[in-house]
Amino acid sequence: MESTELRKALEEYLDLLKRNLAVASLEVLKTKYKIPFDELRHNISSTATAYVKQITLENIRIRADFMNEAQPLIQSVVDQSGILKQISAAAFKRQDIAEIDQLALTLKGQIQQALVPFYDKHICLYLDDECFGNPPKAPKFYNEASGCMWKDNAWTPAEVEKGVILLPAQDKPKAA
Repeated sequence: MESTELRKALEEYLDLLKRNLAVASLEVLKTKYKIPFDELRHNISSTATAYVKQITLENIRIRADFMNEAQPLIQSVVDQSGILKQISAAAFKRQDIAEIDQLALTLKGQIQQALVPFYDKHICLYLDDECFGNPPKAPKFYNEASGCMWKDNAWTPAEVEKGVILLPAQDKPKAA
C-alpha cells in the first residue's frame, strides 16, 4: 500500500475511534464493545506502524548486502528517540494525524543523520576506463552501501560497470 492509501485508512480509523470515544467511555468500549474495539485498536496500530515505516524509510537507499550493518543503526535511533510512544499517544489519545505526520518526519530526519557516517565509510573512487585513458579523467565517487554515484552535486542510483575498480576514498563528498 502507498503512503497516501495508508494515511487515508489511518485517518478513517482515527476518526472512528474519536467518534466512539465521543459517545461511550473508554471503560465501556473496553468491556461492552470489547471485540470490535480491540479490532479497531489493532487496525490503528498496524496501519500506523506501516504508515510510519513507509514515511521514515522512503528514499533511504541501502543495498541488501549492507542491511545487516545498517539495520542496527536504524533500530537504535528508533529505540532511543522515544518517537514511537509519542506516535502511539497521538493516535490513541488525541487521534491527531498531523502530529503523527510531524513525528514520522522527525524520526526520518534522525535516521538520515544516523546513517551519514555509515554512508561515508562506504564511499569509493570509481575507476573506469576513462580514468586510464589519454588524457586520463578524474575518478567518480561511488557509494557501495547505497549503490549511488556522485554527480551534479547529488547521489544518483548507478550500477557498477564490468571492469570498474572501486577503491576506498579519502576525501569524500558530503552524503546526501
